[in-house]
Amino acid sequence: MTTLTSPSLETYRDQIQRCAQTMALGYVEDVRPFLANGSKIEQVKLFTDGNLDKRIDKILDQVELLKPVFDQLEDLVSEYILEVPLAAYDTGCSDGDRFLRWLGLTQVATPEQQDYIACQLARHEVENVARQNRLGHVRFQELRSMTERLKEELGTNPKLRVHLNPIRTWATFQTTVLLGEEATIPAHVMFFACGNQIRTSAFEEAGRYFVEELTTHGPLTLRDWKRLDRSVSCGELMEFCRDAAEMGFVAFG
Repeated sequence: MTTLTSPSLETYRDQIQRCAQTMALGYVEDVRPFLANGSKIEQVKLFTDGNLDKRIDKILDQVELLKPVFDQLEDLVSEYILEVPLAAYDTGCSDGDRFLRWLGLTQVATPEQQDYIACQLARHEVENVARQNRLGHVRFQELRSMTERLKEELGTNPKLRVHLNPIRTWATFQTTVLLGEEATIPAHVMFFACGNQIRTSAFEEAGRYFVEELTTHGPLTLRDWKRLDRSVSCGELMEFCRDAAEMGFVAFG
């Protein structure tokens, strides 16, 4: 039996990496020198074409939101996959994110198109955070299921604490295309999980300030919150908490 020396291993590893990369890009001719006896380049092409078609379909599913604003979306995806090989262990979601960032860098997008890209990226981020913090998501949804009962105790139960939804992210929109004509722009928009849905809420400065305080110091009782920030009244805090609980990005417990 022949034992591979270290240089031979390195050479073999380089060949495997080169073949994998060229096949990921669909450049089947580049692997012709490495084919086993009896193997045909047409067989390799069938394999790579099938994989590329699957990759296109997965990315299109991931970026479906962009279809109304990018007329040649499938052509752009095809261009992307011919430029950017799929890395090992990539998921459809990470490939979709990479396409969105590639799109923002390589295309001259209108402000409206940029908002759609930002929205799709934010939705992906919420899904990613939910996968990484599954227990936090489940725990918050359990707390949220008691909102109707506990919100009545908000002003009377000194031990009741306000919890911020841990499955959230932010995006900034430059136009009103996804918000409605009455929105103020630029708009700071929170994306958050609510059950098995992703919801959004645009925030004015005061609302963002309350969210930032909960992010930094929460969960908080109203009494502790008021001690932390004497510039706001209990009434203002209660109004924010009840509205936020109704939307689904705070809960009580």
